[in-house]
Amino acid sequence: MKILFIIHDFLPTHQAGSEIYTYLLARELSKNHDVLLLFTEIHNQKTYRVTSRTYQGLNCLEVYRPCADPLKDSSYNDAKMAEIFKSVLTEFDPDVIHLQHLLFHSLGYPAIARDKGIPIIFTLHDYWLTCPHWGRRMKDNLELCHEIDVAQCAECMQGSSEPQFHSLVTRICRLLGFRGNINHAKKSIEKRLQTVHQLIHDIDLFICPSPFLTKTFADFGVPEEKLSLISHGFETTRFQKKKGVRSNGLRFGYIGTISEHKGIHVLVEAFSQLPEKEATLEIYGDLDWFPSYSKQLKSAANSSGIRFHGAAANEAIPDILNRIDILVVPSIWFENSPLTIHEAFLAGVPVITSNLGGMADLVTHQVNGLLFEVGNTDDLAEKMSLLIAQPDLVGQLQQSIPKVKSIKENGAEIEALYHRLIRTDSVD
Repeated sequence: MKILFIIHDFLPTHQAGSEIYTYLLARELSKNHDVLLLFTEIHNQKTYRVTSRTYQGLNCLEVYRPCADPLKDSSYNDAKMAEIFKSVLTEFDPDVIHLQHLLFHSLGYPAIARDKGIPIIFTLHDYWLTCPHWGRRMKDNLELCHEIDVAQCAECMQGSSEPQFHSLVTRICRLLGFRGNINHAKKSIEKRLQTVHQLIHDIDLFICPSPFLTKTFADFGVPEEKLSLISHGFETTRFQKKKGVRSNGLRFGYIGTISEHKGIHVLVEAFSQLPEKEATLEIYGDLDWFPSYSKQLKSAANSSGIRFHGAAANEAIPDILNRIDILVVPSIWFENSPLTIHEAFLAGVPVITSNLGGMADLVTHQVNGLLFEVGNTDDLAEKMSLLIAQPDLVGQLQQSIPKVKSIKENGAEIEALYHRLIRTDSVD
């Protein structure tokens, strides 16, 4: 079977959860099938350039491309990317297409695949289809968007704090104090939503890794028969489950992206409320992606027990988890099915996390971890203090950590879906 994977960007340059999962699944399926990955990399030129390379034995096509203003059609329906996609279909001739993310690609891919009679699956990793602002469903003031409001979306995109995703003219206008035509922004958002609903029609099946994401897209209008709740699989053999805690103080940890929507400031402020020398906080993540935010975090770190370690290589994660007692996932946005929570469970590490979205799907309060009110530093500090005062509770939480699906099991599930769709397509 020939399988074409499509994702916005890829390893080793980008190492977030969707990239790592895509790599694991592609590697697993490549044991018995011909797999090709198509992804992009933004550069500061106006040209598009396709290059071939391999990553850990996987065949890859990387498209270097310019960025686009999110209020223009080209930000989600790029004609040049559509032409490149058609060329890949002609040359590779896949039996099935598996979308992992379409940021920097084109929402027109599914229609092209449908015209060629190629089954197409879309694994949803976030909310980008419903929200052009990085798929976060969050305003610049960090307020969550629980509903799709076109007027609010237009306001959000007009005032976005992500200047690298706006045209030079737009940036100059904002510097001069002009916010642009809000009615034009509304029309752009409405057109994008119409295009997304056409994509929903053209996709054969959406895979949702969490119940929260499944409900979100059902509410958005994806037919129930097109939604399949399938949790991710992971490289389980890398991890060894730990038991109990060491006697020299509790060690909390954060592993992931250092950005505001991940809520690390909530964690730093909460930990700074704790008495000195009763615990440590180890923070792992690239401090250079958002340097001003990283500087803010370091300034707020009023405890000597907080240590910033910088980026952690994927292969180092098992060892890092073995050195901490509790993982904290303090995100202030919905998340989906966070990679770090699954990895913590594989290592036998309980989790404290926000009582929101996909995080609350994975962590059951006082069973395999603790939940705190999203964004509430006092509540998080209280939960951390509870574990410091009752370290035996950590061991109790460890005992109830659920089994995590292996990538081998997940690969078999996905392969069965491919065969089912190919058979259905051939009958039609």
